[in-house]
Amino acid sequence: MKIGVITFTDGRARVAKATEKDCRMFQERLVGYFRQKKHTVVAAKKIVWNYETARREAQRVALTYPDVVVFNFCVWSFPDLTAQVANLIPEVPILLIGNILPSHPGWVAFFASAGTLNEIDRPFGRVLGDIRRPEVQRQVERFLHLHDPDQRARGERAAALLHGLRYGQFDGPSMGMYTGHIDPSQWMQQFGIHVYHRGQLHLWQMAKRIAEDRVAAGLAWLEKHCAKIHYDDKKLTPGLDGTLARQVRMYLAMKDFCRQEGIDFCGLTGQLDMTEWSDLCIADVQEALLNDTADWEQSPKKPLICATECDSNGALTMQLMHHLTGTPVLFADLRHYHQDLDLYDLVNSGQHAPWFAKRSDDYRQNWRQCHIRPASEFYFRAGGGSVQFYAAPAPKVTFGRIVRKGGRFLMHIFSGAFVKLARAQQEKLARQTTYEWPHAYARFDISLASLRDNYSSNHIHAIIGDHVAALAAACEVLGIEPVVLS
Repeated sequence: MKIGVITFTDGRARVAKATEKDCRMFQERLVGYFRQKKHTVVAAKKIVWNYETARREAQRVALTYPDVVVFNFCVWSFPDLTAQVANLIPEVPILLIGNILPSHPGWVAFFASAGTLNEIDRPFGRVLGDIRRPEVQRQVERFLHLHDPDQRARGERAAALLHGLRYGQFDGPSMGMYTGHIDPSQWMQQFGIHVYHRGQLHLWQMAKRIAEDRVAAGLAWLEKHCAKIHYDDKKLTPGLDGTLARQVRMYLAMKDFCRQEGIDFCGLTGQLDMTEWSDLCIADVQEALLNDTADWEQSPKKPLICATECDSNGALTMQLMHHLTGTPVLFADLRHYHQDLDLYDLVNSGQHAPWFAKRSDDYRQNWRQCHIRPASEFYFRAGGGSVQFYAAPAPKVTFGRIVRKGGRFLMHIFSGAFVKLARAQQEKLARQTTYEWPHAYARFDISLASLRDNYSSNHIHAIIGDHVAALAAACEVLGIEPVVLS
């Protein structure tokens, strides 16, 4: 990476002159560390203490097009100089580093400048301490990793792809979840996304007119490729008049409608009307197929991101993540934490795309792990099936969720893993929650306390791999505050 280093000092000439030697010593320590790590360093020639030095050094560093600029505070400095330098180095990540020596009050300048950058709404990172200490180095490296230029470019491209999309809002968020509600005008103004609303009962009327040969082909495909369909002749029934056939009809109607109306991603309430009336059906199979990479009419197919419970901010999170990977995106309830195992059970009715079962390019491998089980009678009186499987282990997974706070968007982002468990243990744990739904067993790279104190949604989303830096960059482009927890 190319790193700029600018050091600040007191705005009074005599004090600036008296502290110059010490300031250069601290700057040289930073420069030496970065060069040791094989970074290209552009260091300020002058210590910034007045308007002239602020302008000259900011412009000189900016013209080298650095990937990151470090603002170094080792003694007191006037925070207005920080603002002026930041203003002359636009769109470059800034890291504040301050020492904590009682003889050199960089601590004071550090916090004063942090307040100044917050006042002008300029994002920045913070590290306090001596760069020679390993824990300080780890914090610096974490910031550099989050602002890797290649990852930032990926995130910026993913953000740009949202502009011009059409989102299908098929009814509204169920069960009073404010975190799923959206303002269509805000989406258009901030992201360039048009929100198209249509009632899901309209989709059901379309479903009734789907040709029987398409439905029969869908039933045959599911019966051939699933591990087993557990018909019970009550909730989950076979044949063209059965409950599984209703779900296939609804899936085909949704796929057709999204194609006709140019819908790029969508949210489907699924509840409560669709699950309470016996002539309808739950949305589990439909959502699983929409989010997956294959069906009986097209293989491979592009996932059509669909969020259950019409969780629109969840759908936005998933679509942004999908732009980074091109793969399906996990949608799950943050259902349970097994404290004795340090293990999270991520569960949701049908929302895990079957691709997660094996993550194979061959859909047969994925669906071979899937069982379609009768829907929970406790929740879903209308009947139908839920697609059940266990997500394959993955050593690095990126989790995230877009929410709002006081009307402004923020995104919680952290890393973790999908854990490998013996089948017997998977079955045992699954029966402690809702067995007939898909499960992903995860560990997070954050503590339970950090999750408790920061995370603010019952839903969580995930993609395979380390995409933390790219997501953070995408958020900055979109005017979403990235809250990186891991």
